[in-house]
Amino acid sequence: MASPSEDTVVCRCFVVPGEAIRRAIQEHDLHQVEEVTACTRAGGGCSSCWDDIQAILSSVRGQPPRRDAPDASGLSSAQKRALIVKALDEHVFPLFDANHLQLQLVDVVGDRVLVRFTGDRVGTTVPSYLALKRFLVQKLTDACGQKMNVIELNVLEGLAKSAR
Repeated sequence: MASPSEDTVVCRCFVVPGEAIRRAIQEHDLHQVEEVTACTRAGGGCSSCWDDIQAILSSVRGQPPRRDAPDASGLSSAQKRALIVKALDEHVFPLFDANHLQLQLVDVVGDRVLVRFTGDRVGTTVPSYLALKRFLVQKLTDACGQKMNVIELNVLEGLAKSAR
């Protein structure tokens, strides 16, 4: 699929042109369609433009790694996702539930875990919230045997809203 031109509206639901997507990819170091959606809203409606967004990502970043290919850790993203889901169920969700915090696992790509948090303390610097996030990173790192980076989509979404 050819990459849309810069002035072409890629996302018709939110009227997001290709140039806005390219700029967001470069300025915010985005690598996944979900990150672009969180930052620009492109793809957040009917999602029919996801292939076009991926084409723009590929033109800016190069072709994405195959989803099922193992990385340097020896695990594919799908294998890491399975380990992460198990760690979330066994260790993270019980503690988060007790603290009225919810987590949605959106995607796992390499060492990046895309999540969305909901709850009263989300977006604050309350020490208990920060400690829970640190606990999350540690459990995911332990489960996968390599340092995992949690990407908070709600933070990217907040940046996109404040930029408007």
